[in-house]
Amino acid sequence: MITRKITTSGEISKPGVENKNREENTIMEKSRWIWYPGDYEIYHSMLLHSRREEFGCEYPSMWGLSNVWPRVDFLKECHFDKDGYIKIHANCKCYLRVDGRMFPRGEKVGVAAGDHRIEVIAIKTDGLPAIFCESDQLISDRTWKCSPGAAIREDFAGDEPAYYSPEDNVEVFPFTYTKVEPVSVTKTSVGTLYDFGKELFAKLEFETDAELTVYYGETAEEASDPENALLYETVGSGKHSLVPRAFRYVTLTGDAKNVTAWLELLDETPVAKFSCDKPEVGKIFDICGYTFHLNCREFMLDGIKRDRWCWSGDAYQSYMVNDYLFADRALNRRTITALYGKPPVIEHVNRINDYSALLIIGTWEYYFTTGDIDFIKFIYPRAKALYDFIISRLDENGLVVGRPGDWIFIDWSDIDKSGPLAAEQILLWQAHNAMAWLTGAIGGDAKDIELFSERADRLKAVINEKFWDEEKHAYIDTYTSGRRNVTRHAAIFAILYDFVDRKTADDFVKNILENDNITKITTPYFELYELMAFCKLGHIEYAQNMIDSYWGGMLKLGATTIWEQYDPTESGVAHYGMYGNKFGKSLCHAWGSGPIYLLGRYCLGVRPTSVGAKTFKVEPNPGSYKELHGRVPVGNAYVDVDLEDGKLTVKTPLDGCTLIWGGKEYPIEKDVPLTV
Repeated sequence: MITRKITTSGEISKPGVENKNREENTIMEKSRWIWYPGDYEIYHSMLLHSRREEFGCEYPSMWGLSNVWPRVDFLKECHFDKDGYIKIHANCKCYLRVDGRMFPRGEKVGVAAGDHRIEVIAIKTDGLPAIFCESDQLISDRTWKCSPGAAIREDFAGDEPAYYSPEDNVEVFPFTYTKVEPVSVTKTSVGTLYDFGKELFAKLEFETDAELTVYYGETAEEASDPENALLYETVGSGKHSLVPRAFRYVTLTGDAKNVTAWLELLDETPVAKFSCDKPEVGKIFDICGYTFHLNCREFMLDGIKRDRWCWSGDAYQSYMVNDYLFADRALNRRTITALYGKPPVIEHVNRINDYSALLIIGTWEYYFTTGDIDFIKFIYPRAKALYDFIISRLDENGLVVGRPGDWIFIDWSDIDKSGPLAAEQILLWQAHNAMAWLTGAIGGDAKDIELFSERADRLKAVINEKFWDEEKHAYIDTYTSGRRNVTRHAAIFAILYDFVDRKTADDFVKNILENDNITKITTPYFELYELMAFCKLGHIEYAQNMIDSYWGGMLKLGATTIWEQYDPTESGVAHYGMYGNKFGKSLCHAWGSGPIYLLGRYCLGVRPTSVGAKTFKVEPNPGSYKELHGRVPVGNAYVDVDLEDGKLTVKTPLDGCTLIWGGKEYPIEKDVPLTV
C-alpha cells in the first residue's frame, strides 16, 4: 500500500513519504500560521458548502454562510532578551509595525533587546488572511491578539498544528492519500467498469487519448446507468487527476490506462476497539468506523456522495461517535465553530429549528466530555447569539413554532406537524438548560443563569399542560390539530434528557417504544436515539438485536459502508433510491455509525461522570454477548474492558475510574488491572 500526504501548499507529496505525526507540545514551541479565531473554520465551511453537485449541476447550500473578516490586525507585546530579528510571512497584503515603525512584508527587520509592540495589519479580499512570524526569539501562536476592527478584539489568535512552516497554505486542508487499485475490470455496454472493492472518497486518476465520460457509482448499477448516475464528468485526452468524489465503481466510456484511485482521508487512527463472541458484530463495528472515518473531513459530514454538507443534527450524533472512536477534540471544535458561523444570526442552523437546539445542547455535551473551557469561552458569544435568535421566534407560550423560512424536521417519520411539536419543545427545554450550564461554566452573570433556568421550568409546565395525554399516557405530537397523534420521538427525547422520571420512562418503553401500533423509525438517524433510550433503561438486548438485523442486514447485501436508510422489505435496485432519484440514497452516511457509541457507552459501559472525564464509570452490560473485548477513549487516554469465562478485567492509565459490576462498586487503581 502506498500512502502520500497532501502538503499544505496544495501539492501531493511523492509516494513513499512517511506521514509523521508531530507531538502537540513540540509544535507549540514553534511558530504556526495564525488568523482571526473561527475564520479558518468559516473559510473552509464556505469551500465545503460550495462543492455539492448533482447530474452535472452545481448545488450551493440551502442556507446562508458566514464569511471571514477580510482585514485583521495582529498584535503581540513581547520582550527580546538580546538583539534579534523578525520577518513576517503572509498569504495576503500586509505590513509589519515595530513600535510604530512600518516595514514591508517579507523584510528581515532587526529588533533591539527590550520590550516591543509588534503589529501586523493584513488584508485579503478573496480568502483567509493569515500570517507567520519568523524570528530568532518570537513565534506566532495563539498568544497573539487579533482584531478585525477597533470594536472587536480577541485575546488570542486562531491556529492549527498542521500549519507550522512558512511554505504552508492555510487555504488548503491537509488530508492523507492512499493508493487503491481496482480489484476487477469488466467490459459493459456503456464502457469499462472498474470495481475498487469498497466505498471510497477518492481522486480518480487515469490517462486517455480521447474524450470520455466518467460515471461514478456507489453500486455497479449506478455506475452503469448514464441516465441516472448522480455524479459524472466528461474529460478530454491527457493525464487526469479528478476532484475527489464518492464511489466504489466507475465506468469510463472510452479507452484509458493507469486507472487508479487515491483515497482521501483525515489523518485519524481509531482509539476504540470492540469484539465479542459474535464475529459479525465486530465486523459491523469496524465498518461503522470506516463509514465514520470517510465522513470526518474538515468537518463532520452527513454523507460523502450527495450532500457532502455539515448538518447540525447529523453532527450532533457524530460528536458522540467521535468521542467513542477517535476522541478527536479538534474535529468536534471545527464542526461546532463552522455550524455557529458568526453573528448576526439570521436563520436557524441549516434552516432547521431542532438543529439549532441540538447545536447548543451539543456544545454543552462537548464541554462536559472534554472540560475544554477555553473553547467554551470563545464559542459562548456565538451560542448566545443563536439562543437569542431561537427565543425571538417562539410563540406567546414560549413554544417553538414554524415561522416563514423555518424547517420543522425532527425526523422523516409520519409526524403530525400541523402545530407545535412536543419533541421540538423538549429539545428547546434542554437548550435552555444547556445555556444555563454553559453560562455557569464560564462564570457568567447569575441573573442570566436564573433566566435560562426559569425559562426551562416554565416550558416544562407548558409541555405537560398542552401535550400530555393522560388516556394515552404519552406526549402527543401537537395539541392544535385535535388528532392526538402519538409517535415515538417525544418519548425518546424525554427519556434521553431526563425530562420524565424513571417510572414514566419505563412506561414509555412498554406503551410506545415496544408498541407495534406506533409508527416505526425508518432511518439510522432516529433509530440511534431510540436505541439509546432502550439502552439507558437497561434494555441492551433490544439494541443488540437491532445491530444484528438492521446493520447486519446491510452487510448481508454486500454493503462496505453503512447506508442513509435501510428497508429490509425492499429488494434489488430499490434499495438505492431516495428523494425521487433512482440512486439518490447515500450508501455511506455518518449517522449509520451509531453502534460504535452504543457498544462503547452501554455495552462496555464507559461514561464520564464529571466535567472533562476527571471521573468516569465502567458499568458493562453484556446482554446477549458471552464475551466482550474492547477499548474506549477517555480523555487523552482509554480504558480496556475484557469479559471472558465469566471473569471481567478492567484496566486504564487514568485516575478516577470506578467499576460497577454485580451490584458492587470497585475503585480502579491507575495502571493496575482489576479482575472480578
